[in-house]
Amino acid sequence: MSYLIGVDIGSTSCKAIACDLNGRFLGVASRPTMTNYLENGWSELDAEKLWHAAFSCIQEVVAKAGDGHCEGLAVASMNGTVLLDDQDHPLHPSISWLDVRSDKIAEEWKRVYGADKIYQITGINPNAVAGITKIQWIKQQYPELFSKARRWLQMQDFISYKLTGAAKVSYTNACRTMAFDLNTLDWSDEILKAAGIPRDLLSEPVRSGTIIGFVTPWAENQTGLKRGTPVYAGGIDYACGAFATGIMDAGQMLNSTGTSEQVLVVTDKPQTDPAYREQNFTCVTHVVNDKYYTMGMILASGGIFEWFKREFKCESFDELIQEATKQPIGANGCMILPYFCGKYSLGSSATAKGAFAGLTLATKRGDIVRSIIEGLCYEMLANLAEIQRISSTNIHSIYTIGGAARSDFWLQMKADVTGITVKSKDVPEAAALGAAMLAGLGAKLFTSPADAVQHMGHPEKAYTPIDENHQKYQKIYKTLYRDLYNGLNEFNHKLSDIQECLATNKLHA
Repeated sequence: MSYLIGVDIGSTSCKAIACDLNGRFLGVASRPTMTNYLENGWSELDAEKLWHAAFSCIQEVVAKAGDGHCEGLAVASMNGTVLLDDQDHPLHPSISWLDVRSDKIAEEWKRVYGADKIYQITGINPNAVAGITKIQWIKQQYPELFSKARRWLQMQDFISYKLTGAAKVSYTNACRTMAFDLNTLDWSDEILKAAGIPRDLLSEPVRSGTIIGFVTPWAENQTGLKRGTPVYAGGIDYACGAFATGIMDAGQMLNSTGTSEQVLVVTDKPQTDPAYREQNFTCVTHVVNDKYYTMGMILASGGIFEWFKREFKCESFDELIQEATKQPIGANGCMILPYFCGKYSLGSSATAKGAFAGLTLATKRGDIVRSIIEGLCYEMLANLAEIQRISSTNIHSIYTIGGAARSDFWLQMKADVTGITVKSKDVPEAAALGAAMLAGLGAKLFTSPADAVQHMGHPEKAYTPIDENHQKYQKIYKTLYRDLYNGLNEFNHKLSDIQECLATNKLHA
């Protein structure tokens, strides 16, 4: 029996699936990613430990698939910086995509090079999430270490490189570096020169579904995959998830909720109007049909729940949701700003902080949990409304994937807050499945992306807005939520300045 493997490298966990050509899962495996969150707001990963988690997952699903024949593998991933020496050893901990240590470098890009010009080339408004700013930070802080660098990889091409020895990166992952030209679909020599980054450090950019190489004897020993198994280019995790859900045509919208949360709308062409840049919307390539997508993002979404459970020794996610359901709309006055990793859109701000407001001695844990979900829904609405306004797009329904897609309570709240029908396809491990589908396209097992979606089809559930609830949420959103960020903005700037002074012993009365 033929099967495909999809690997999903996320901020919280690494997953792999083996599925047949009709989307039936033959095996699923998961390992923790073990992101290291540092006190100064930085976050890093050990690239070798990440590879160990990936090959362990692959090994498990290969064993579960039994005697079948793997037709191909592809990787979906978050973005992250992996810098290797000439022996393929990591030179520095992999800086997580959500780490904002390079914010001042991003601001320098805006000041010296011009944000509009960069956006016209890359579809990225200079910000600390962009991979090139993290490489520049390493170069500035550790010049001797950087001089030993021979490869700069993203997570997707890092795992593929370990499997095949070939360095190729999907367009959609390359886009997230802010060094990729959307117009030529190649690295921008202009931006690389300005950054002082040699082009030969980078992987060859290719379309998702393109053959990267074949599993080597060494990788066979590590993973159990037979040598010669083809490995194809995957893509950014939420774009792969969008494909698995069937979101691949202009005008369709996806809301993906994992550690972070994305709101994206598929377009035919790059949307690089300055109005998009001003809100820090990203416009990059999709994984299929040569489409693009415009995206807003909440940097911390499910990550806030992980933090809450970890630091306050709480029960499972399901038990916390159950407590939230017992509290009324408005969470008895408790509100949250979900900027626990800074603010990406609308308008980037590395100094934005998470905040709880309205707490009293009567506040219950269920109120706090409900306020987290409400705050995330309000932030999603803010991004959605602005995308609709700028693009003049009328969105009639929202498809959801990720952790929130497993919670009826959260999905109904998304519908009630936005006033738009929310649809959830029962697509388990959507990002990994989307990667497997890209491998299937590369292996020519499907005639088209639409054919792949049809073969891998899953049931759909719709959540219709309840008008009474929508009116209540609209009142809170317009009267309170939209003012909360502005009310704390100046305070957060001062807080960041004082924190930096304390860290460097430069604080004076």
